[in-house]
Amino acid sequence: MAEIARETVLRSLLMVLDEAYEGPADPRGTWFTNNALDSGVLGTLRGLSAADASRAPFPGARSIAAHANHLRFSLDVSTRWLRGETPDADWSESWAVETVDEPAWSELREGIERGHRDLRAAVEARGEWDEPRLAGAAGAIAHAAYHLGAVRQLMIGLGGESTADAAGAA
Repeated sequence: MAEIARETVLRSLLMVLDEAYEGPADPRGTWFTNNALDSGVLGTLRGLSAADASRAPFPGARSIAAHANHLRFSLDVSTRWLRGETPDADWSESWAVETVDEPAWSELREGIERGHRDLRAAVEARGEWDEPRLAGAAGAIAHAAYHLGAVRQLMIGLGGESTADAAGAA
């Protein structure tokens, strides 16, 4: 099997990481989001009020705010791990936020945006890739894609239109 150049791996990771958080660079072709420029995590959350983000669509469901806080937490842990740290993360803590007011919701979305930038920078700065770090970067992308889908389903459950509904399925 031929070796894949580091630059090719790096470009590919960054492309799907950006799609997860920002949406596709070109809506004519996507890897997993729908065909709308703002269909990533950030654009999807941007369209929600704090009140909607704080409501669970059915008993026992986590709120969108909880998913958002979990994503923010995971971005921090993934970034630190890619930078070579061994973070001691209490993952149950990442689900502690269920409700937010407008200032807290704005701060949470800004934290996700900052976390995306930091993770992106950690991926770009990584010199040598070993298998666990590459799998970890891919896992962080898959994790974002999972929660993007979960948030879209929660939006439907709240009686709203998800980004996927508004722009058509991928």
